[in-house]
Amino acid sequence: MAGPAKGHGGRPPKPIEEKRRLGNPGKRRLPKANLVALAPVHVLPATPDPASGEELVARILETPASAWISEPDRLALLPLLAEAWDERKRLLVNPVYTPAFVSRLGQLERNLTTWLSLLGLTPTDRSRLGVAEVKARSKLEEIRARRAELGRRGG
Repeated sequence: MAGPAKGHGGRPPKPIEEKRRLGNPGKRRLPKANLVALAPVHVLPATPDPASGEELVARILETPASAWISEPDRLALLPLLAEAWDERKRLLVNPVYTPAFVSRLGQLERNLTTWLSLLGLTPTDRSRLGVAEVKARSKLEEIRARRAELGRRGG
């Protein structure tokens, strides 16, 4: 019988922060602490949920997202989104938690999530749609750019 695959057996290692907090019980050398000063967190007030599907669509169209939502195939999703939002709001006015209620609410929320995703309202969806082409420069590209910049300055 073969043993566990290499690197997959036993307990996961304790985080270094926990070892420091416990006083380093194993007495092994710990890496130097890299302390980073974090900026204080500013909590923004939450905006209330839109009262109706029309208000939801209006809010979406007031954002920069309207630039890529205005394509005809995506515009067709807006009425569906508004109707599903209105139905969700109606269901939540006096919820009766029966299996049918829970099932319908779950289906509505899945549909809403799918449609919002198809409209490109998350960074992942925008990149999939080709709206937000964000590409980190590779190390090789950085070196080439630096050489090109030095060549322009020197010559």
